[in-house]
Amino acid sequence: MPLHEQNSRARLHRHRSRGRSAALAVAFFLLTGVLPALAEAAHGLAIQMVQPGREGLELSARLTPGGGPLQQNISWTIRDTDGVTVYSGTEGTADVSLAPGDYVVDASYGATLIEKLVSLPAATRLKINLVLDAGGLKVEPKLGKIDVPPVASRVRVFSMDGKRLMAVSVTPGEIIRLPEGTYRVESQVSTGNVKAVADVHVTAGRAATIRIAHKAGLARLAFVGAPNAAVRWDIEDQSGSPIATRGGINANVTLLPGTYTARAAVGAELLTATFNIAAGEVRDIMLGN
Repeated sequence: MPLHEQNSRARLHRHRSRGRSAALAVAFFLLTGVLPALAEAAHGLAIQMVQPGREGLELSARLTPGGGPLQQNISWTIRDTDGVTVYSGTEGTADVSLAPGDYVVDASYGATLIEKLVSLPAATRLKINLVLDAGGLKVEPKLGKIDVPPVASRVRVFSMDGKRLMAVSVTPGEIIRLPEGTYRVESQVSTGNVKAVADVHVTAGRAATIRIAHKAGLARLAFVGAPNAAVRWDIEDQSGSPIATRGGINANVTLLPGTYTARAAVGAELLTATFNIAAGEVRDIMLGN
């Protein structure tokens, strides 16, 4: 799968026509906007002459100029010039009957968005195939040789200047769909104070996997007592600042190297333990009777 650059916007301008010969002339579209010339040239357009009343648009998309048509994970929106949505759907190919006129077509694929202004003449159906220049990114957090539970991480993808949040994922193993380009990836393990950052380049038409190393340890908290006890765990760092709160007999917390205090509240009873943890270390903290 591919990763692609910035969200792309372009416009597809077409002059109206009244007759069949004029409609054929609209095969030449003026392509304007921020897409580079080569990317513009890669988009496909076919014109079909139809009986009046059967006009419309057939929309499809590819990740790269040489790629096959997308069958899923793409969303289409068509708006008229007043901004009213006249169609929305998630089909790989959207076949929509429309009255002649001007429309704005949006194709959305994850964080990739292409917008085009299309003029639909009378007695014409337009088949438009867009090249998204997009790909995918999968992030795998690691704690040295310790496997981080997949559910325990959150991934955020930013533009390289850090000013634009492109995507957020909290689903283990999720493919994050992005325009081709270079991004700053932040991986945060949600059960502690561990965060790491890495830069990655996404290539259109490919799926990239990045493994981010977190310099941290894993504290495995366990209450030794009644198996049905309601236990609340609170973790503080050496300065007394709260780091994590968990519930249950057992809980795992990923922590940066340092000194911490674990408190287990079981009813009116409060159990406490202070411990050190190093990068790559698995530390068992057991409290109870």
